[in-house]
Amino acid sequence: MDTPNNPKAITSTMADQVHFNVGGTRFSTTWATLQRIPNSKLGRLQESGKEMQQEHGEFFFDRNPAVFGCVLDFYRNGVLHLPETVCGRQIREELGFWDISAGLVSSCCWRVLYKDDGVDKTMAFLDMELPVFPNSMQLFQKAEKMSSTIWNLLEYPSSSVMAKGYMLFYFVCVLMSVIPDMVDIGFLHILNLANLVFLLDILIRFVMSPNKVRFIFSVINILDILALMACVATLIVSIVELIFPNIHLSVQALGVVQMFKYVRFYRVMKANRALALLLLAVYKSKRALLLYVSIMIVNCVFFGILAFGFDSTSEYTSLNDVPSSIYWALVTMTTIGYGDICPITIAGKVIAVLCGMSGLVLLPLPISAVYQTFSTLYSRNRDRERHVTDLHPNQLAAVPFHQPTKVI
Repeated sequence: MDTPNNPKAITSTMADQVHFNVGGTRFSTTWATLQRIPNSKLGRLQESGKEMQQEHGEFFFDRNPAVFGCVLDFYRNGVLHLPETVCGRQIREELGFWDISAGLVSSCCWRVLYKDDGVDKTMAFLDMELPVFPNSMQLFQKAEKMSSTIWNLLEYPSSSVMAKGYMLFYFVCVLMSVIPDMVDIGFLHILNLANLVFLLDILIRFVMSPNKVRFIFSVINILDILALMACVATLIVSIVELIFPNIHLSVQALGVVQMFKYVRFYRVMKANRALALLLLAVYKSKRALLLYVSIMIVNCVFFGILAFGFDSTSEYTSLNDVPSSIYWALVTMTTIGYGDICPITIAGKVIAVLCGMSGLVLLPLPISAVYQTFSTLYSRNRDRERHVTDLHPNQLAAVPFHQPTKVI
């Protein structure tokens, strides 16, 4: 009978063991453990395989040892946990190498597996919308092409000193366009020289833009063009009325279209990176905001109709119809509370309390959604700026051509 001190027993035990050298870290297990998942890479190992190092009596894999330790534990106990010190993308690559499905990861480690998902998309989004210029304090940003240089000058105020100066000039023109009394100098007031600047600006940016289709279909640019067309039409009407005093043309509709000129403040706000990040956070949270608006509409209709149904029995009620009741519900849910319309009956007041409480629950939702997105963008942008600074400590590199992937 073999005993632990018997040489034959020791030889049998050693033969049952298998040793691994993974990235310089040594692991040991048994062949029986590996055969628990026979269709995996470790389950198909053979002593005659190319990974076997006969002189050391072990299998060598130049892979991540932290993930391999978790994989080996999965063979032992059937539960796949993950190390928090390894990037989620690298973990998926390692699991793919060992033929282990990511769907087998324990639910407690899903956060580790997916925590870095979307980072590349976020960085690409920031690179296109808010490019970082390592040498932004020079007079102008020299790019590979002249069109790139002009585009950066007009589109990105942080690219150079001249770009900052141009954005300041653009801001003054925006103020002149929204406060026309500041430039009331006779006929030139009708001409509105600021609109000439906006026209030249959008034409030059269109010519220098690498993706003209995307530029044209930008919402901001469409509104800017409509406002310019309305200003030109108003100018033509004013000149016609000056030449022919007996002719009076209506420009009320054009006045409404001219209100689109206020979107030019969006470009000015993008000059401040913190405000630009806030605007981008609102844009990226559009799904959550749309869901919030949908819930608010449903709740307003529900409480409005409910309050009207109970309160319409009183002759002194101010909830005279369903639209006014829905308006009351909206004012109540947003905690504005004008007080011009209010329920009279006890049932209506109970509904008002419930309506107000539901508004208190719903109001923080869009704020938290935007804040979470803003926090992510802000931290990623800070890391990106530090990385660019470390990447170009003493180098004035040519700036690549930047164009937003989706202009808003």
